[in-house]
Amino acid sequence: MASLFSSRFANIANNQIHTSLDIGSGKVSCLIAKINNAGSIEIIGAGHQESKGLSSGNITDLEELESSIRKCVESAEKMAAETARSVILSFSSGKPEARILKIEVELQGSVVTEKDLEKVYDSLRGQNTFVGKKILHVVPLQFSIDGSKGIKNPIDMYGEKLSLDVSIISVEENAVKNFYRVVNKADLEVSDIIFSPYACGLSVLDEEERDLGVALVDIGYDLTTVSIFINKAIVSTSIIPLGGALITKDIAKIFSLSIVDAEKIKIINGQLIEGAVEGGTTIEAKQLGVDNELLDPIEVSRAHLTQIIKPRVQEILETVREKILKSGYNKLITNRVVFTGGASQMDGLLYLGSEVLDKKSRLGRPKLVSGLPDNMSGSAFSTVNGLLKYISTESNDLKPKIVSNNRDEVNIVVRFNKFKKWILENF
Repeated sequence: MASLFSSRFANIANNQIHTSLDIGSGKVSCLIAKINNAGSIEIIGAGHQESKGLSSGNITDLEELESSIRKCVESAEKMAAETARSVILSFSSGKPEARILKIEVELQGSVVTEKDLEKVYDSLRGQNTFVGKKILHVVPLQFSIDGSKGIKNPIDMYGEKLSLDVSIISVEENAVKNFYRVVNKADLEVSDIIFSPYACGLSVLDEEERDLGVALVDIGYDLTTVSIFINKAIVSTSIIPLGGALITKDIAKIFSLSIVDAEKIKIINGQLIEGAVEGGTTIEAKQLGVDNELLDPIEVSRAHLTQIIKPRVQEILETVREKILKSGYNKLITNRVVFTGGASQMDGLLYLGSEVLDKKSRLGRPKLVSGLPDNMSGSAFSTVNGLLKYISTESNDLKPKIVSNNRDEVNIVVRFNKFKKWILENF
């Protein structure tokens, strides 16, 4: 029986070089890897930089973001001793939307063939419901023949009517153009764009979790994304404009600390369970000010720190709960919630998350990959790892069949800019 989906690594030469680039509000991350035709990944270069020129996932300064991308990629290139020419890119802004569509094709009692599937794809191409939107993913939820659901591969089966339910992830087209623009300005081509939660899910979720149903909650720098997977597809996604940066700013304001020092205290000493630390214990920190080296350090009470952090995290979790309930999939995901992202690593998050969401929860970390640096193996780097997973595994994403990704004109401009840069540097 013919296969419906393509295996990307089937056509990959042994040890072909691929580069993943994740542009987040807090940081830009890059991995350069060798992927062989068995789908095995070996990281040979890695880099990350503070993300400047971006706020709440939206580009605010092209030049600043271009500089962040360049520094990040150059760091990975130096480690890999390779030059990155194109990247597989991810971001989570642009007002993402998950939509379920049902497509039907008349069979008139005949056998389902590849041509019938092409009719389904043509029908999807003809949809006019995505004006001003860029389709990032088209993932089948299920085929059905004459109302019989749950069919995974309908080819060679008889029936009167073939139906396909698909999950389509789309974002605003102008947002995509802006991300293409800034990456191209950094002299890089974009081979593909992947929705961040989709890549993140490949990195931290088990295949069975994505199939049976799970809520993936990515608590990032200043955004939290809530994505629900069922049948290995995202069926609902939403963005909450709250993240770890709010907690950091609260600590900085209340204790009069720099943002850098407040972030360190949050990461090292952040605690969400009151009473877990002795009330009298304190942390020393530098005072905020130009001459802070001359000032006496201040003492931050650990108990007071918990009292500051916990309400903010509860606010995020309660909003997550609202989004899950509003999605209509709350009962289908039962007891499965996975937390990931840089701000998900605070002690007590899983306990508090289970309490607020009334579901069992676990922390999602990237699956072990050969060569991955220790400082990029945590939850904060789930997405950039997932991009490589997307390249190296068999895909059920029908996007290549539905959407043209021809970027030849853009790529010619990128190549010209690289040639011009080489001329200026060498003559």
